[in-house]
Amino acid sequence: MRFEDLPKAEQEALAAYGYEIAAEMETKDAPSPGDPTLDPRYDPSRELRRLNYQRHALEREIERTVDASREHGQSWNTIGRALGVTAEAARRRYGVRRLQHA
Repeated sequence: MRFEDLPKAEQEALAAYGYEIAAEMETKDAPSPGDPTLDPRYDPSRELRRLNYQRHALEREIERTVDASREHGQSWNTIGRALGVTAEAARRRYGVRRLQHA
């Protein structure tokens, strides 16, 4: 997915994250080679923010794919198996969301 295809709020969040990382990089010396956790400048919260963004992006992609699967006539059983959950768990998680946004 291209940056331009993301919703405006996601574009703004991703741009803000990029500016934050750029500002951090400009104020610091070159990173130390080896294990980054041994560097006194290491900030694990930055990694958490990156992972959190990725988690939300993946969830949106899964939601779109579940919607496409349903539109193509796939059963909740098939979708649940693909996600590693029961049909009921898939329907509860993604079926209700779809009805709310319809």
